[in-house]
Parts: sequence; C-alpha cells; structure tokens
Amino acid sequence: MNKELATYPFPYSKAALLDSRIKIPRPIIDPALAPIVDSCLLPEDLDLDFMRGVSAGEDNEAFVYNADTVIKSAPHLDHTEHSVPGPDGNAVILSVFAPREPTTAALPALYHIHGGGMVAGDRFTAVCELLDVLKGIECVIVSVEYRLAPETRAPGPAEDCYAGLVWASENAASLGIEPAAIVVWGVSGGGALAAAMCLMARDRNSPAIPIMGQMLLSPMLDDRCDSVSDQQFEYGSPWCGVSNRMAWAHVIGEDRGTDKITPYQSPSRAEDLSNLPPTYIDAAECEVFRDPAVLYAMKMWRCGSTCELHVWPGAFHLFDGMDNATVPLIHAAIVAKQTWLGRMIQPTRIDS
Repeated sequence: MNKELATYPFPYSKAALLDSRIKIPRPIIDPALAPIVDSCLLPEDLDLDFMRGVSAGEDNEAFVYNADTVIKSAPHLDHTEHSVPGPDGNAVILSVFAPREPTTAALPALYHIHGGGMVAGDRFTAVCELLDVLKGIECVIVSVEYRLAPETRAPGPAEDCYAGLVWASENAASLGIEPAAIVVWGVSGGGALAAAMCLMARDRNSPAIPIMGQMLLSPMLDDRCDSVSDQQFEYGSPWCGVSNRMAWAHVIGEDRGTDKITPYQSPSRAEDLSNLPPTYIDAAECEVFRDPAVLYAMKMWRCGSTCELHVWPGAFHLFDGMDNATVPLIHAAIVAKQTWLGRMIQPTRIDS
C-alpha cells in the first residue's frame, strides 16, 4: 500500500458498546462468529487503492486470484478465455471453467459476477471459494470481467455483464453449456449487477432462452442507503454505512440518492419485479444490506415472482465466504446455497 489507512478502532462484535456514535439498538454478532469478524478490522472510509490492493491479494499470497490459482484448487477443470463485444466498443472478457471430463455434452452453467462494491475485484475474485459451494454440482462456471467504477459509472458495469451473458447463451453449444440452465450468481456489489442484468434480460427479451435463476448474495441493491439496517450499521461493521455511501457515490456520481436513478443503476429503484427468474436472496442480520435485500424479496413476491429468502441471525457481511464446518451458522448458509442450486440444476441432468 502507498498509504496507511486508519482501521476501525474497536472489535466489531463490541462496537455497539464501545462506539459512542452508535445510538440505536441493533442485533448482536453471534458469539461463534465474533473471533472471525474481529480478526480483520477495516477502514471506515472507502479507499480505491486499498480496496483494489485487497482484492488483488496484494498483502497475502493465499488470497491471490488468477486462472492458475483456480485450476490449482480444482485440477479437474479447464480454463478458456473469451473476448466478446461490450456495450461501448469495449471488450468484455469471460473466463470459462469447465470440467475436463463432463458427463454430458451440455452442462448447467453458473454465470459468476464478483463482489467488491463495483469498485474493485476481477473475474477471478472468490472463484476458489465458489468452488467449495459447487462441490457435488457438475456445472460450467462463466466469470465476467466488468469495468469498475468510478472509471465506468452505472449502468456501464451491468451492461458489460449483460453483454457477456447474452454471448454465453448464444454460444452455449461451443461452451458445453445447456442454455436453458444458466443460473446467475452475484455477490455484494456483484449482486447489484446480477439483479440489474436480470431486469435487462427481462425487458429486452434477450437472451432468447430465459435465465434459469438468479442468486443475490448479500446484494448491494439500493443507492439511497436510508433503510433501518443502513442506519443500524452506519458504524462498527466490516462494510459500514460510511463505506457503502462512498462506494455508491463512485458507482453513480452526484445523482446518488436522487429521483434520476434507474433500476439498471440501482435495482431497488425498480417497481416492477414481475416475470423474473426464480431467485435466491440472502443477507446477514448485522449488515447494511439486510433490509434492502428483504424489501427486494417482498417486492418480488408482490409482483408475482418467486424468491427464497434467508437472513442469517447474528451474521456479518460475507460471513460465509468460506465454509467452516465447525461453525454451524456458516455451514448452514453454505448448505442452503448448495440445496437451492442443486434443486434448480439437478432436473436438467436426468439423462446424465
């Protein structure tokens, strides 16, 4: 790093007791998760150099993400790279990880949109952790490299993801993918892009074969940042209200929070959530994204779409990024994702 950033001065699990700025009641961190969340204190202010350094694994080789590290952790996969036309004359790079010995010529696919607040990360970010969730589920992973904010404002990153999805669907046969069995997976900032992309696909009737499902995991859905959970976790949280607003300001610019924002920029702005693919949404109880995620699920139900919703009690943002069988809450969250994915994907494999 080129500069030192002040990290949060208190253990997150004790923030409500020690931080005098926290004035309203809020749920407490599960004691089993407290040592995990307290082991990595982060700055409140969002700094792009810091974010992009962390995402690149700058300080820890164990968190370096690239094609080689993915294949090393999953030697049964092959990696291919594809450059597809983007929305602004740019190239959108897709990394495809497919089984070397597939059991059928056309497998289900997971379209992966990485996290990082839409300001950091790349197409390899957290793919190794994703492989843990996919144990026992045979599929192709397609991971998209979208342009980051603030260099590219919304909806540019979502349009990149959409361009990659349409290309993958139209070229499914050459990729070994069943086009009717593509599930979109978006984490945190990637959850915003996944939701926006699914709205685009619905509105544009493309790809021609509809998306099978979408998974929005601790999704960053609302630029207004004014929900109860935003207020509860304004301070003393790994991704707090301060950093969340700063990230949204990078993503949208000076119009953040105004009535100028479209659902393709901030999915919570959508009033019509009808005719969307079956959806899995989860969030942690102790994070800013909790209430926008719950409200998004409620709006889906009101509009006639179907959604499975989980709010994990006493959990913090991305608490289940890596499975831990010794912590029941983490393992339960991983199993819930596996179960939903298996339920979605398995019927397409009857003949395999």
